[in-house]
Amino acid sequence: MAGRMNTVGGRLVLMLLLIHAVLMPALFIALATVIDRSTMNAFVDDARIEGRIIGDGVENALESGDSGAVEQLLDSAMLSGHGVYAALQFQDRLVTSSMMTSEDVPRFEEDFDFGEHGDNTYYMSVPVSHGDEFAILRLGFDELPTQQNLAAVRQTIILILVAYTVLALVATGYMASLVVRPLKWLGRASHAISRGEVDKELKANSELREIRELSADLETMRSNLVGMNARLQKEIAEREQAEAERRTLERHLRHAQRLESLGTLAGGVAHEFNNVLQPILLYTDLAREELPKDSETADNLGKVMDLARRAKKLSNQILAFGRQDIEAELEVAELSPIIVNALTMIRALLPASVDLRAEISNDVGAVRCDEAQIKQLLVNLCNNAYQALSGRDGYINVSLKEVIVPEVFAAKYPKLRAGEYAVLEVSDTGHGMDRDTMERVFEPFFTTQQVGEGTGLGLSVVHGIVMRHDGEIVLSSEPGKGTHFRIYLPLADDE
Repeated sequence: MAGRMNTVGGRLVLMLLLIHAVLMPALFIALATVIDRSTMNAFVDDARIEGRIIGDGVENALESGDSGAVEQLLDSAMLSGHGVYAALQFQDRLVTSSMMTSEDVPRFEEDFDFGEHGDNTYYMSVPVSHGDEFAILRLGFDELPTQQNLAAVRQTIILILVAYTVLALVATGYMASLVVRPLKWLGRASHAISRGEVDKELKANSELREIRELSADLETMRSNLVGMNARLQKEIAEREQAEAERRTLERHLRHAQRLESLGTLAGGVAHEFNNVLQPILLYTDLAREELPKDSETADNLGKVMDLARRAKKLSNQILAFGRQDIEAELEVAELSPIIVNALTMIRALLPASVDLRAEISNDVGAVRCDEAQIKQLLVNLCNNAYQALSGRDGYINVSLKEVIVPEVFAAKYPKLRAGEYAVLEVSDTGHGMDRDTMERVFEPFFTTQQVGEGTGLGLSVVHGIVMRHDGEIVLSSEPGKGTHFRIYLPLADDE
């Protein structure tokens, strides 16, 4: 109930009720007073006219000396419909109507207003002349029918006022609904807009000028807010995209810095390792020369030489990773022949059960590269793919093509710039990698192979080669769905 009173329609109805509660009693009292006064005055006037008529008849009867006529006139006054008292008072005697009893004679009490003395009878005196004798005609008229009529009139007035109040409330409710209907529509539309339905128009169909102006102003505000909201959403989306790109670049930068630090450390370790290996190789070779070639000791020293050379080769791989910042001797060359040549060697190294597929485009432009390092890069990637297969049915796919890198894609990687690139892709259908493995896959000595099955330097060497060629590696992988390496190498300027 309280909620309904807090609406426009409820307030209008309540205001109308309050106004009628104040005005209706006053209006009823005023109408009742006017009607009572007019009805009472009419009753008194009629009584006086009738009394005058009866008095004139009594005078005529007295002049003619017909006493019987006087009694008939008094009886006719009693029979007139509302007469209750009729008597003619002489100085020495009293003549009454035959319809009155001796108990009714002393009831006479002169009235000057309707309802005076509270006896429901209006008593009046009419002077009657009879020669030298003076007489008074005393009449009484019943006030009760008139009072009953007045009571009925009051009830009628009450009914009329109640009916008027009801009709006024109904009319007010209807008018309030006409006023409130467009406001309710605006409220529903505003609620829909607050839920995100910004295309909902705030236009109310109303003949009221104030509501039309309010609707127009709200629609203008909505249109402006929708435009501002669209711009804000666009700015937010752009900022979120820029923030995502910034986080991606920071991640790549941290990864590159970590690899650079590891490369520096690995390079230092490899230098010291080479300083130790070189004397071992030298003294072992000198010792072998002083021993007979068919001796067991010479044979053991030969095994030591083989292991030392293997260690030196491993050290050189570490140095290759650690020298990413050292500019190599790069020459402008076509990649297609280099890749085809490397694939011939790789096919010979891989088991016959491995399906090696190639899609090499001959329309790829020249790049500045070191041919030996490009071959080493491809060998390491194919070897990594072969290890990922680990006996599973699948294939290794190698492709070479030329692409144009857009600015949007280049912004995600520190080394890339918008322009033309040669893209070397190596993919496999092996076991794939999770995100944590992908974060560390280029770190030296990191491997997922069993102990003794890999050194963990293959992909770190690939990373070092790509960095020396001002390229970029894009790695994508998913556990159980294989791995995809894309090597972006910038095309050389026309030379």
